[in-house]
Amino acid sequence: MRNLLDLINKNNHLILFIILEVLAFSLIIQNNNFQRSAVINSTNGITSSGFKLASNVKDYLTLKSTNELLFQENAKLRSLISLHQTDSISTANPFYFTPARIINNSVAKANNYLTLDKGKVDGVKKGMGVIGDNMIVGIIRETSDHFSTVISILHSKSKVSIVVKKNNHFGSLEWDGKSYKRAKIKDIPSHVDLQIGDTITTSGFSYIFPSNLSIGTIYEITTESDDKFHDANIQFIENLKEIKFVTICQSMNRFEKDSLEQQTNNGAISN
Repeated sequence: MRNLLDLINKNNHLILFIILEVLAFSLIIQNNNFQRSAVINSTNGITSSGFKLASNVKDYLTLKSTNELLFQENAKLRSLISLHQTDSISTANPFYFTPARIINNSVAKANNYLTLDKGKVDGVKKGMGVIGDNMIVGIIRETSDHFSTVISILHSKSKVSIVVKKNNHFGSLEWDGKSYKRAKIKDIPSHVDLQIGDTITTSGFSYIFPSNLSIGTIYEITTESDDKFHDANIQFIENLKEIKFVTICQSMNRFEKDSLEQQTNNGAISN
């Protein structure tokens, strides 16, 4: 208290000057309409700017939960659309979709993995497909009760069945370990018409991913005249380094398909 009194005593002239300035300013505002209006307008502008800034900060802080809700709604919508498709191709392989959040991700290794915040209690099983907004991300490798790991398409052993959208010729997608933005397509015969800019999509043959999901576009073709298959590279349509939310795909008929194919492969024809 003594220090405060000493401070006031040392600066009494400055304090008195400030008090008089505030008093004079108040009298001017009270007795002059123009000055009063100008101050009110200025105050309103400052207040509005403050409210806008606070609103922007609040929106930014809630952006994460908003995005998560949107992914949940998108997953529900995808499931409903898949189950109620009227064309024969789609109804042969309906999917159920589960939203998930990526909690760990790598893109710079030779073999990259992701970790998701969904596991066995959420119905996640080994071998299910994982997709982003528009493209494939990977395949479930292992699961615990509340988490799961994913083999990224950025993996040396990743091989995904794909088709050229414009002509339905199928091949495979493999990663060469160079850039997380690109991959190679293989097994497409060299006689097939392939052009830079062609869109590459999922084939749906494996029942791991829905068909017709865009993966990327061809940006380079280095096929030689004597090659049997095309040598081409694609640019992914999504940045796998920045992706935060994904959707897990569960084919309703995959088990039946796999069981039938296994029986066929193991069966023998007798005379």
